[in-house]
Amino acid sequence: MQMSNHCADLPDEELARRAANGEIGCFEEILARYRDRIYRLCLRWANDTEDAEDWAQECFVRAYRQLKRYDVSLPFAPWMLRLTTNTCINLAKARGRHAARSEPLAEREWEDERASPAQDLEAREEMRRVRLAVGALPLPLRAAITLRAVEELSFREVSEVLGVPLQTAVTRCKRASELVQKHLDGQPMPRYRGATARDAETGVRENRQSRRINRENQ
Repeated sequence: MQMSNHCADLPDEELARRAANGEIGCFEEILARYRDRIYRLCLRWANDTEDAEDWAQECFVRAYRQLKRYDVSLPFAPWMLRLTTNTCINLAKARGRHAARSEPLAEREWEDERASPAQDLEAREEMRRVRLAVGALPLPLRAAITLRAVEELSFREVSEVLGVPLQTAVTRCKRASELVQKHLDGQPMPRYRGATARDAETGVRENRQSRRINRENQ
């Protein structure tokens, strides 16, 4: 109990440092702080509650294995969100390009008790169309708009998580929003056969380059 209370008072960065050195209580505190946030992000990628739980667990497993690579002089949250986003991209690719599930998410995600049955049905249909449109985006655009819309990050925070220049993050978010809006307006979503995988690899390379530049500038 003392260990748990002690860990609860520590900042994320110190928790990560101690967890990397084998203090399990500190990693459990990271789990407690980030569980809901990571699950929510995974849910938007997986569009399925059971898959989201599995994906979130995979994210934490990878985080634990990679903690020793984390630079404790940098904020922990962008590192964790970047790892989660990259993991979701890989898992989405493994499940198949543009294979976003069409099953409805848990109704509590979007249920409005004040809405009439007709309004609720309309809202559900709108959300379904939005999810399908987002799921059809190239992975870098999907990653950007998910962080912006779901996590409500600023453009600068999105750029930090994705490891890309600020203007790139802004451009990706705006382009994603434009494509989704066009889809909702009845225009067909452009098809990105093959481009999705290439764009994902480009995003990974940009992450590596950005991290290397950051290290050199420190």
